[in-house]
Amino acid sequence: MRLKENQIRVGLFAVALLAMVPGFRLLLFTHAPSIFTDALEDMSYGWYVPVFSLYVLWTERRRILESVGAPSWSGTILLVPCLFLGFLGARGTQIRLEIVGFVGMLISLTWAFFGAKTMRRTLFPFLFLLFCLPLHTYLDLVTIHLRLLAVSIASGVLQGCGIDIVRQGTMLTSPTGVFAIDVAEPCSGMRSLFAMMALTAGYGYFTQPTWLRRGILFALAMPIAVAGNVMRIITIVAVAATCSPDFATGFYHDYSGYVVFLVAIALMVATGGLITKGARRCARS
Repeated sequence: MRLKENQIRVGLFAVALLAMVPGFRLLLFTHAPSIFTDALEDMSYGWYVPVFSLYVLWTERRRILESVGAPSWSGTILLVPCLFLGFLGARGTQIRLEIVGFVGMLISLTWAFFGAKTMRRTLFPFLFLLFCLPLHTYLDLVTIHLRLLAVSIASGVLQGCGIDIVRQGTMLTSPTGVFAIDVAEPCSGMRSLFAMMALTAGYGYFTQPTWLRRGILFALAMPIAVAGNVMRIITIVAVAATCSPDFATGFYHDYSGYVVFLVAIALMVATGGLITKGARRCARS
């Protein structure tokens, strides 16, 4: 009897979800694809966000089914403002409102049909969809500070390594004028920061057993991303100073973005290992 009841609820949930999809058709088929391919936002990683959310739901399917409880009117009540938010976003072509409304709709529908426990069990994969939010152009004010921070750290490291460098704002130049490298707005690290935050959240979810440890690792995503961007700047300047300025600002610059992620991923894994070791020591003491 219980199995049949759950099957009916799953069917009704699917029908309700499909009935609401047309209201978000512009988001799903027009706005999101266009923002993911927008060169200014540089959100190519956005395509992988819903895939990862589906993967988490699939891997957690047994626990989700075990958590199913009584339907809740609280989810139904929450559904109304979420749908209204999505409607406003679609009417005003505000993709951020559309995404928040869509994520809220998924959470509230789950809560309404399957109860609070199931809602909490599916909360992470649903909230993970918020990494699809285009925030780069929205946070232009932060970009200049990230550039200045990265250039300041890179300048100090380079000088400490014996490379004579002169810093002028966001520009690093040699005293002889052989090269001048400006850390422009696209190199601020803001774009890699959002991608790194998403990657760290996913990595932490599967490698850290508690939300506290996941939260600590996620909070460190920003300094990890900044460290990766600093390493990129350092290597570009080092190549320009020891090899060829043209090669450094041309071919190497175009492909040095991989350096950011290699360093950042290595730091992320190492940080996760340190958190695990620290937690084990605390448990033994």
